[in-house]
Amino acid sequence: MKLSIDIQGGSRPRSVQKPDVVLIHGTGSHAGMWSSQVDNLVSRGHRCLTPDLRGHGKTGELYEATDIDVHIGDILESLEVVDVQYPAIFIGHSLGAIISLKLAMESPHMTRRIFLAALPGRVYKPVSKLFKVFLSGPFQTMKNLPIEKALSWRHKALLDTDLHSLNQIVDNFAELDLVSPSIEIQCPVHLSAGRFDPVAPFQYVREIHRSIPHSTLKVYDLGGHNFMDYNQASFNSWIFEHIDSDLET
Repeated sequence: MKLSIDIQGGSRPRSVQKPDVVLIHGTGSHAGMWSSQVDNLVSRGHRCLTPDLRGHGKTGELYEATDIDVHIGDILESLEVVDVQYPAIFIGHSLGAIISLKLAMESPHMTRRIFLAALPGRVYKPVSKLFKVFLSGPFQTMKNLPIEKALSWRHKALLDTDLHSLNQIVDNFAELDLVSPSIEIQCPVHLSAGRFDPVAPFQYVREIHRSIPHSTLKVYDLGGHNFMDYNQASFNSWIFEHIDSDLET
C-alpha cells in the first residue's frame, strides 16, 4: 500500500546534501508529530520524509490483517517512488521505532543509523487489554462528542485514526518480544526512553540497549510514552548530538 508521505527540504544538489531522514510515527499519531524535528533537520541540510502509516493521518485503510511485515512492506513500497538516497537515517517513535529497527536488521543497506524513541521491547498485558476495552466502546463515544477544541493534538490524532488500524495493532503486537531474541544490526543505534512509560517499559529498552554493542540510551527520568512532546528541546538535542557524527569523522 502506498502511504501518504510529506517531503521537505532537498533543494541543494544531492552531491552536497546531507543524508535523507525518514521519520515514522507511532500508533494513533501521524506525520505531523515530527514538525519540530523536520524544521530543524531541514535547516541543517537534510531532506525529511514523514509517512502516515495506514489508517493514520492522510493515509487510508485497506481493512485487512496488518502485522509488522505489512507495515514494513508499506514503507518500502512508498519509499520506492520518492527517490530516497540510501543509506538513510530512520527516526521512529513506538510502532515507528519497531519498523525502523526491523528495517535496519533486514535491509542494512538502507540504514545509516537509527533513532528509536519509546521502543516497545515488550508490552505489558494489562496495557493491551485496557486499550482493547477502550477501543470497544469509549473510543467511538469520544469520537461522536463535540469535544475536539478541548483536546490536545495527540488526542485528536488518536480519535482520527481508523478503528480497524488500532485494533490490528493491538491484535498483532500484544505478544511482541524484542528482548529475548538476539538483535544483529550493523548501523549505529540510538535509543531514548521515558522511565515511566507504560507502553514501552524502560527496563526492556535498557535490556535492548545492553544487548546491542555500541548503542546509546537517553533516559527521560520523568517521561512517559510521548516524552518528546514536553521535552522537545532535549529530544532535538539528542538527535543532533548523533545524527551527523559519521559525517564529521
